[in-house]
Amino acid sequence: MKQHQKQCPECGGGLNQQAITHTQPWGEKLYRFENVPAFVCTQCGHALFEAAVSQEMDNIIRGHRRPPKYEKVPVFSLEPQTKS
Repeated sequence: MKQHQKQCPECGGGLNQQAITHTQPWGEKLYRFENVPAFVCTQCGHALFEAAVSQEMDNIIRGHRRPPKYEKVPVFSLEPQTKS
């Protein structure tokens, strides 16, 4: 992976190359990718991907590939409840 930026576009912090777990919302669904090559800011944690990596994740989702595993995720809402 070639590093194109030396600083985080969010906060200006330094970037380290590492493999991360990335969660990608897509419509009503949520996809999780493991071992994703990324540049991660040492200050704010913002992750940057090379175009080829982003394209591969999009291709996997659009191609409806069958994942090697599934996990259930609990969903909570913190929306205030109005009392009648």
